[in-house]
Order: sequence, then structure tokens, then C-alpha cells
Amino acid sequence: MTGSELNRRAVRVGLIGAVALIYLALTGMIEKFDGRNLIGNFLTLGNLLIALPPLLAGYLATRPRLVAGRREAAAPRAALTAGLISGALAGGVTAAGIALVEALPEGAVRRIFIQVSPELVSILTFDRGVPAGLAVLLVFGAVLGLLGAGFRVLPDRVSRPVGVGSAVTVAFALLQRIIPPLLFELGLDTRWLYSPILLGLTIPGALVVFAVSAGLSALWSARGPVVRERVEQLPPARRRLLNGTSLLLLAVVLALLPQLIGSTLSQVLGQVGVFLLMGLGLNIVVGYAGLLDLGYVAFFATGAYLTALFTGANRVTSIGDLVAPAFVLHLNFYLAVPLVIVVTALVGVLIGAPVLRLRGDYLAIVTLGFGEIARVLVQSSWLQDYTGGPQGLRDVTDAAIGSIGFRDPQPFFYLVLAFCALAILVSQRLADSRVGRAWNAMREDEMAAEAMGVSTIKYKLLAFAMGAAVGSLSGTLFAVQIGSIAPASFTIIVSITALAVVILGGMGSIPGVVVGTMLLIGLPGLLDEFEEYRLLVYGAALILIMVLRPQGLIPNVRRMRELQEDEAAQDQWLKEEAAPAVTVGGGGGS
Repeated sequence: MTGSELNRRAVRVGLIGAVALIYLALTGMIEKFDGRNLIGNFLTLGNLLIALPPLLAGYLATRPRLVAGRREAAAPRAALTAGLISGALAGGVTAAGIALVEALPEGAVRRIFIQVSPELVSILTFDRGVPAGLAVLLVFGAVLGLLGAGFRVLPDRVSRPVGVGSAVTVAFALLQRIIPPLLFELGLDTRWLYSPILLGLTIPGALVVFAVSAGLSALWSARGPVVRERVEQLPPARRRLLNGTSLLLLAVVLALLPQLIGSTLSQVLGQVGVFLLMGLGLNIVVGYAGLLDLGYVAFFATGAYLTALFTGANRVTSIGDLVAPAFVLHLNFYLAVPLVIVVTALVGVLIGAPVLRLRGDYLAIVTLGFGEIARVLVQSSWLQDYTGGPQGLRDVTDAAIGSIGFRDPQPFFYLVLAFCALAILVSQRLADSRVGRAWNAMREDEMAAEAMGVSTIKYKLLAFAMGAAVGSLSGTLFAVQIGSIAPASFTIIVSITALAVVILGGMGSIPGVVVGTMLLIGLPGLLDEFEEYRLLVYGAALILIMVLRPQGLIPNVRRMRELQEDEAAQDQWLKEEAAPAVTVGGGGGS
């Protein structure tokens, strides 16, 4: 990549960074998040949002191209120059916008953008006012762009520990509602790590967290291959014992977790578990089989309503009385669950059958329609005697075992944990089975798979059935957790959230789905400020992951190779299109 090409890209990316920073300011996120301290008085969540656009602009401006399967990186000096340009543009354009706001009559901008306030201007200018603060913002952006480009230029042995250390430090700062109570329950003094007044990490605590995590990352980078090689050389019996011990330790930690963190955070983890089940089910359909399903909320709703009907819930009449639905079974919860799974799997087959010949965007649009049809049906007067109409169903079972009910957040966590463990086991066995291999072949090239004897109709229907069955468990647990269900809980946003979880974590990757759920569901649940901007955060997270890491945070190896091949083919096509045409002409004499 030539220097001029790199600089043109730096200008484009810098302008995009400026738009992102201005957008964050105009939506009120920066001002709202500035109240949460991350590291002492040094860094707030609002400051972090200001720093991210120029930092990412510098990082993206120096992104190497994939040519013939190899990464073609720019020269270090050219890369640093491009990072400086992009960061300076991101900060400079934002500073120009602030100057324009200050030059206009007071209140002129606020009448249109109500979030533009003197407090916001003060935050963006680092309490230095105009024009001194604008110069600081410009320099701040340039320095961050330079750091972003410098991170790209650094060798892996340095950049990886720095990146891991920074990410872990920010994670510790964001988990300020979980880690201090955990350490306190263990009898440890946390005042050196977290400030009891500011709540965020102390500066010494942040340095310790960064140093330890970066050091462990560097150690693993150096010794990890040797450790993996030794583990692979262990006899099968020893390897199974090692895996079993690791799982046992994880089970012990998860079993103790609700008692250490209390009811409020256990409720957040319960919600994470519900969406994890939904993500695991959708991962079968989207990640394994490659079928883009935007109507997955239909299976979530089916599981919830069937659980209510099979366990003896009531509906509310027009005059407010509670009566039994037209069809109801009074089964024990644990006898009803297998029946819910079977019926929802049949619903999955019924929904999958009409769309067998559709692919890609067309499949997504049709399944989106099915999801909306399910919501309209459950609140219609036609099924009101069964589903309760707009008011839904009440008195759903609490899945009690003896005297222990699961409506309380702490016991509910254990029920969710058992269901999630079962779903992960099923997903793992499916991925490693003949069915999983057929899904992989069908996802990579459906026509080639069919030519090789794979029955695409059979395996598509099986994917819809298995995905629906796992997804129904999330609806079952949702009904138990809430105790009542209504159509308002089953909107298109649920499908989009589940799809975002799968994409963010990595399609086809079970650990990726777990991590994606923790980030998109758990983190906003711990930070009250996120609730108002939840959908905006989802959209931003998806855009970033598509640009920075399209294979997901913890990708499936096969899926990652597919994306790399597609990227290489696209780069080759762009290179051929950009090549000057060769014109063959003939000269004639007079």
C-alpha cells in the first residue's frame, strides 16, 4: 500500500471517527456515562467514549490488506503518520463542531439537539473552556490516533500483552458492582483496589491489574505452545482426568457464585442464562447450518406459552377474573419440559418447511415475518381463550422442588445453569457429529453438498427443529422467572438481540456465544446507564465487530478460514477492478 493510499484511507477513517464522536455526544451518552468513574478521578466512562473514536480511527487507518493469503502491512513511519492524521481529524472536526455551537446564539442548537448542554461542552473540552479546550481536544485526538497506529505497528509479543492488559483493566473497572462484594465475602480487603468513595479502580489498583494481566498474557504467549504440546502428548486417560478436573473446578465456582454476589446480581446472571440458551439455539441454525433466521422469537414465545399451558396457568378475563384457558394441562414442570421441547421442535419443522428453497436475505425476510406472525397470533382474539390475548397468562409455575421455588433469583440461577449445561452438551455433540459435518458442508456450499449426497432438505429441517428445541428452553425459563407472560415480551428486538449475541461472540462457536451473551446482556445489566442506550450499544458493537473482527470475538476455526478466504477473494477482485485497462491501438500512416 502506497503512502498516498494510506493517507487517503486515514482521512476517510478520521472523518468517520469524528462523526462517531459527535454522534455519541449528541445522543447524550458521553454526558450520561461521565458520572461513572473507572479509574479514580483519572478516567470516567465518558472519557473512555471520547477516546475510543480517535483511537480506533488510528488503528483502522493502518489496517493491512490481505493479498494472496498474506497480510500486507504499511511501513511503520507511514502507518504512524496515517494514525496521526486520522486521530487529528477525529478530534479536530469535533472541536470545530464545538466551536460552531459556541458561536451560534445561545440555545439555537439545543432547540434541535436537546443533549447539547454546557456540561457536555465542558466534558469535551476537559473543563478548559473554549478555545483552549478545543486545542487540547485536537492534540488529544492526534495522540490517540498515533497510539492506535502504534499498537498496530508493535510486534505481537508486545501488542498482545498490552491489549490484554488494557482490556482486563477496563473490565475490572466496569465490574465494580461484582468484584468488590466477591472479595469482601472471601475476607479480602479491597480498599487498595477499588475506591470506596469513587467506586472505580484506584490508580495503584489499575496498575497492578494491568501489570498482572499483561504479564500473564506475555507468559502464555511464550510458554503456551509448549504447554499445549505437552497436554496433547498426555495419554487419553490423563487428558480426560485433566478435563474433568477443570470442569469440576468450574462447577464449584459457579455453584458458589450466587451466594457470594447476592440476589440483585444473581438476577442479572439469570437473565444472561436465558439469553445464552436462546443464543445457543440460534447458533445451531445460523452458525452451524448457515440459515439466517430473524424470527427466532417465535420459538422463544412458543416455549413460554406451552410451559404456561402445560403447567396450569390462568388467563385474565375482560372483567379481571382469573380463569383457566380453553386448553390446559396440570403437569409437573419437569414432566412438561420434554413435551414443550418436542412440540416446539415440530413448530420449528412447520416454520422451516415453507422456506427450504430460500437463502440469505430472502430467508431472513420470511423468517422475520414468521416471528411477527407468532406475536400477532398470541394476542389475537382468535386465540384469546388459549393465550389470554394482550393480557397474557398468569400464575405460571415456579418449578418448585419440594419447598424450594425458583422464582427467587438465587435458586433460579441454579435452574438456568442446569439447562445451559444441557444445551451446551447437546450443541457440542451436534457440532462433532455427522449431522454437524453435514451442516458445515451445507453452509459452505449448498449445491456442492447436495451433489455429494447430503440431503439439504433433511438437514435444514433438522437444524430448524434442533434450534427451536433449544430455544424453547429459554422461553420456559423466562416464564418461570417472571411468573406471567404477555405478547409485549416477544418482539422483534428479542430476535435481533439473540442474533447480535451470536455474531459478536462468533458464529458456530459455543465459547463465543457465552462471551457474547456476557458482554451484550450481562454488562448492560450491571451498568444502569446502558439501559437507555441498549439498542444503540448493540448496533455499535455489531458495527465494530464487523469491521475489526468479522469472525467474532472467539471464532470457530472453520468459520474463520471461510471469512479469510472470502476477504482474500474480495481484495483480489478490487485489485483487478482498480488495475488500469490496457488498450491495444494501431497507428496508421498518411
